[in-house]
Amino acid sequence: MKSYFFIVNPIAGGGKAKSLIYRIEDNFRQSGAEFQLYQTKGPQDAIEAAAGAAKEGYDIVVAAGGDGTVNEVLNGLVGSNAALAAIHGGKGNDFATAVEMPKNIDDACRALLKSEIRAIDLGKVLDRYFINSVGVGFDAAVALRVNRGVKPFKGVSAYIYAFFESLFSYETVEMDIDMGRELIKTRPLLVAVGIGQAYGGGMRIVPDAIQDDGLFDVCIFNSMSRLALVYHFPKVFSGKLKHLEQANMFRTKEIKLNLSEVRPLHMEGEIFFSDHMHFTLEPKGMKVLFGK
Repeated sequence: MKSYFFIVNPIAGGGKAKSLIYRIEDNFRQSGAEFQLYQTKGPQDAIEAAAGAAKEGYDIVVAAGGDGTVNEVLNGLVGSNAALAAIHGGKGNDFATAVEMPKNIDDACRALLKSEIRAIDLGKVLDRYFINSVGVGFDAAVALRVNRGVKPFKGVSAYIYAFFESLFSYETVEMDIDMGRELIKTRPLLVAVGIGQAYGGGMRIVPDAIQDDGLFDVCIFNSMSRLALVYHFPKVFSGKLKHLEQANMFRTKEIKLNLSEVRPLHMEGEIFFSDHMHFTLEPKGMKVLFGK
C-alpha cells in the first residue's frame, strides 16, 4: 500500500483546506494506509515540506489548498520519485479539476487511495516549474488583484469581480514573441501558455490543451474594445473564446516573450514579475495522481 503526505495550506479558500483535515484523517485511518498531515506556516513553506516528504520516501504528496499550493508542492517534488496529487481546497482549483479529482472530500480520499498515476508534461519559466498554466497580460493583472484580496468574493466570483475592476485600468505593452518560427511583434491583451486547459477558476483559455502531448498550447489574444471584451467574456468558460478573430492559437515546445516593460505573470495562483520569459517543457516530466 502506498504512503501519503498531505500538505495543507490552512488559509487556502478562507480556511476551506483546514476544514478538510478531520475528513482526511478519518478516511485514511479507516483505510489503514500510511499517511501524515502537515500545515504550512507561510509562503514557500510547502516547497520545503514537499521536498522533505519526497526524501522520506512518501509515494504520493497531496496538495490540500488552491492552485498556488499545488505549484509550491510541485516545485518541491520535481526530480524526486514521489507523485503529485491535489484536492479541492482553495479559491482556484483548476489543477484538481484537470486531474478529475472529486470535489467531495470523502470521494477525493477514495480516489487518492486508488492511486491511478500518470505522467504529464512539466513546464518551466523564470526558474520555476508549472504543471497547468501561465498567463501574461490582462489576465495576470486580474490574478494580481485577486491575490491582493477582493473581499467578500471567493472562487470564480473573485476573478469576475477583479476582471471588471481591471477592465478600465489595464494598459497593454509591446511584446516580441518567439516560438522558433517567425518572430511575432504585437501588443496583445494577453498571452496564455497552457499544459492544462483552464485557469482562474475554470476559464478555458486554451480549451484544446492535452496534458501529455509534449506541447504547450498558446493563446495570443489581441486587444478589443472594453465593451466587446465584456460581451465576449462569458465565452472563456465554455472554451468558445478561441473562435474569435482576436484569438491566435498555437502549439509549441518552447516560447520566449520579451516585453517592453516589467509586468506580472500568474503561474497557478502565484504572481511573478519580469520582462523576459523563456518557457521550456519536459514531456511527461511529472508523475500525477488522477481521480478517475
